[in-house]
Amino acid sequence: MTEDTKEILSNTEVIAVNQDPLGKQGKKVRMESTLEVWAGPLSEYRVDVVLLNKYSDLRASITALWEDIGLHPSTVVESRDLWEHNTLERQFSGKLTDTVEPHSCKMYVLKPIA
Repeated sequence: MTEDTKEILSNTEVIAVNQDPLGKQGKKVRMESTLEVWAGPLSEYRVDVVLLNKYSDLRASITALWEDIGLHPSTVVESRDLWEHNTLERQFSGKLTDTVEPHSCKMYVLKPIA
């Protein structure tokens, strides 16, 4: 097993989403061609979001809209990047947009703060 594979499979923050006490499964909430947004509710009013780019050779900008992921449009959130293990400095309201490499995904936990 490669180190990258080991790191992916043992990511404690991603495992915590899977083991969240609310026990609700995420689902695909938006699809545009080979770009997908997946989201699901977590305990403590948090939401997990996955931005998935299935393109073979193109980076892509992907947006998760609050209306698609179950948040009120005016909700302000703190965003935790589960692959990078850091909380983004910027707060988000209404949507979260990020650039995702080909055959890759980004995964966040959004925590309402206002």
